[in-house]
Amino acid sequence: MQQNHRRNLDEIQLARAFAIFAVIIVHSTSNGVTVLQPDSTLYPLYTFLNTAGKLGTPTFIMLSSFVLFYNYYLRETNGSLIKRFYVKRLKYILVPYILFSAIYFGVKWYIYYDYPSLAFAAEKFLTQLAKGDAHTHLYFVFISVQLYIMFPILMILFKKSTFLRKNLIWIGLALQWLWVVLNRNYFGISDTGSISFSYFSFYFIGAYLGIYYDSIREKMRNASYRGKIMNIIFTSFGAMLVLYTGYMYLARINQWGPVYEALPAFITKYFGTFTWATYALLAGLVVFYLAHLAEKKFGPRTKMFFMEIGATSFGIYILHPLILLAIRITLSPGNPYVYHALQIGVFISITVLSWLAVRLTHKFLPHYWIVFGKLPPQQMKRGEERVAA
Repeated sequence: MQQNHRRNLDEIQLARAFAIFAVIIVHSTSNGVTVLQPDSTLYPLYTFLNTAGKLGTPTFIMLSSFVLFYNYYLRETNGSLIKRFYVKRLKYILVPYILFSAIYFGVKWYIYYDYPSLAFAAEKFLTQLAKGDAHTHLYFVFISVQLYIMFPILMILFKKSTFLRKNLIWIGLALQWLWVVLNRNYFGISDTGSISFSYFSFYFIGAYLGIYYDSIREKMRNASYRGKIMNIIFTSFGAMLVLYTGYMYLARINQWGPVYEALPAFITKYFGTFTWATYALLAGLVVFYLAHLAEKKFGPRTKMFFMEIGATSFGIYILHPLILLAIRITLSPGNPYVYHALQIGVFISITVLSWLAVRLTHKFLPHYWIVFGKLPPQQMKRGEERVAA
């Protein structure tokens, strides 16, 4: 353990930018998937974008794990370190989560619901807060809190056991699928998206990359080795992209039935989970690699743009559905041409407005972290220069 602190990686901010764009694509196309008729010319495109974009949140989970293990693994694990870790996470993650859970609950209460009493509403809110479903996208923060709770314990275990460290990828996959099988056959929990076990493969692969990052990066300098590894990953990713988007398209147009009946029961039982989990995991690795490629290939202005989006991605993530809700309530889609143009405008608008809100909050609100968490120090400086310009 030669060093305590690692250098900041621009690649992580770039990867976060790619991931948040995927999340926004999913949310901005969700209306098209539900409103358009299956025989509409652009329905397959909406379905493809909405399905393929579902790599965003799992990628964030993998990146969060990577950052934790990359930054903390080489440090001496003691009570002081663990205490600082929990204080920072409670302060910068849990406080914004509670705040935005209350905001989304209040807005939806005002627009959609008529609860019989304040006590009933309070109980409903606390239940949703405890499950991470005050709004659909907040499950990511809820899962992150679960993983943060486990992190110090897992880090100590990984430090003590070479076997665990070397086999994190396979152990993560095994634990996730053990949970899937047990839940499907015994537990019967329907809201699996809010349970961290459903993302153990992403978390453990992120941990593996964080622990062995320097040695992996050194190996990837070898063109032959890099070519073999990335050919496998990209080929597998392409196959799973076709399989997952094809499956979801057939399911949405009610044509999955004949395929379902032709496949063995043990395949159809887990087919949906397998296609999503495998696609999202490979997509996370592709995003991670592309971020490293972009760090070398992007020009200064392009890189700065994506770095800024990555630095503000947490705030954009928790805020953008609120702006999306306001836009959809306010605007009428009109004819089909206006509708499709509006969806592009929605994507651009929620991205720009969310970023602007996060950046201005940071600039003018002394305790901005209460709202959007803490921005990375390096990015705060660059962001201020950008705003000043």
